[in-house]
Amino acid sequence: MNYKYSFPMTFINKAIYLSIFSIFSFSLINAQNKVPFGVVKATEGYAMVRVHKEDYRKIVDKIRMKKGDVFVYVKPAPGETDWIWIKYPEKGEIEKPFVRYDSLTKEGMVNKDRIAFIDQLPQYTPTKSKNGKSIIFTDNNNPKIPTAQRSKVVIDIYPSNASYRKQEKDAAGNIKTIDKVKPWGIDKELPQGMTEIKSIRVQQPGRGSVFVREAIKNMFQPTMDFENIGVTSIDDDHIFLYMINGSGANRYTSLWTIKEGKVISQIIFKNPE
Repeated sequence: MNYKYSFPMTFINKAIYLSIFSIFSFSLINAQNKVPFGVVKATEGYAMVRVHKEDYRKIVDKIRMKKGDVFVYVKPAPGETDWIWIKYPEKGEIEKPFVRYDSLTKEGMVNKDRIAFIDQLPQYTPTKSKNGKSIIFTDNNNPKIPTAQRSKVVIDIYPSNASYRKQEKDAAGNIKTIDKVKPWGIDKELPQGMTEIKSIRVQQPGRGSVFVREAIKNMFQPTMDFENIGVTSIDDDHIFLYMINGSGANRYTSLWTIKEGKVISQIIFKNPE
């Protein structure tokens, strides 16, 4: 769950896709190659977060598309047919250019007609670079846009140099921090031949960026499997990248929100197989 050229056609294509995917299939959430992230798709650009109907569906919050707000689907709202229960991060009072969330402390229910699952939005097409170390996602949803002018997201994955960086371990012997930052995809030791995300780049006509270091730091054992990674978008200004990385007890899922060509947030959490 963007173009200044040929905008009317792009808008129409996106609208068609969004209408197709507005019907949810909750069984997909538990599939291994699916992610439970959602985003507002309502024309008004927002969705109210409410409590149970026992409390008269009182409004407790609002999630907004323009702000890049995303959430994690939990379950159908108890006793409801048109609402789902979600969790989402607590935003700080001071707005930052980028923030990583590794906990979801807020929750409530939203109407499912006002949202879309990230992995059911129009997908970018994945390919691998010739050297096999990069994955390139290209927005091919509008064939009338010249190939050179289509939006791209490029993920570079290289051998890790974490063994040369400062490590801290907890009482159980697990690696707690590397260079004072929590690591993902490892436990007590660094695996032989370990890889990590070296960079993520956004390429769009007239704008683009490289992800800030905080958005990719200590992301170990990233996937190269197209079944566990995807880029989708609502429009050219709201792009989402998700990855299911690691394996076994060290598997974790990450979602980056890209707004107007720049990464603004990341939700990351451990979800063992």
